[in-house]
Amino acid sequence: NNLQQQTRSTILTMAPIKVSATVAATPTTIWETCFAPMKWEIWDPDLLEVKDVSTGCEEGCTCVFAMKDGNDIPITLSNVKKNESVDFSGGMLGGLLAAEGTVLISTVDEATSKIDYSFELKGFLGAILGVIKKKECVEGTEHGLANMVKLSEAAQKN
Repeated sequence: NNLQQQTRSTILTMAPIKVSATVAATPTTIWETCFAPMKWEIWDPDLLEVKDVSTGCEEGCTCVFAMKDGNDIPITLSNVKKNESVDFSGGMLGGLLAAEGTVLISTVDEATSKIDYSFELKGFLGAILGVIKKKECVEGTEHGLANMVKLSEAAQKN
């Protein structure tokens, strides 16, 4: 029975995809460029738009991620610390498909920061999609981080 439970919990989640990068920008620039405006579609290659945003990028904010594949995923922000961190989580189909992500921003020195970004699909369908579309999930997370870096570095120069 214990083995069944372990197997079931393993099936219901994919391993989180974790990427990080050093950025020639301050945490404030990264935050104000990529997160505060709640226009995450500028850096997330899978998002068409963020809509129905209840507040700014702050604790408890709710919104809908309108995905390029046509799905709308209700999302809630948590662990929001301006210039430092934001978690996003949500799902659809009664929890059969769920997504969670975390962005951590830290100072390296006065001109450089580090972004740690993790993303995972959860739920029964999320686990299946995580296996079938693992390459796309990894590439989407990597491209999202690369876009955060590019946008933040451009903003820092201006």
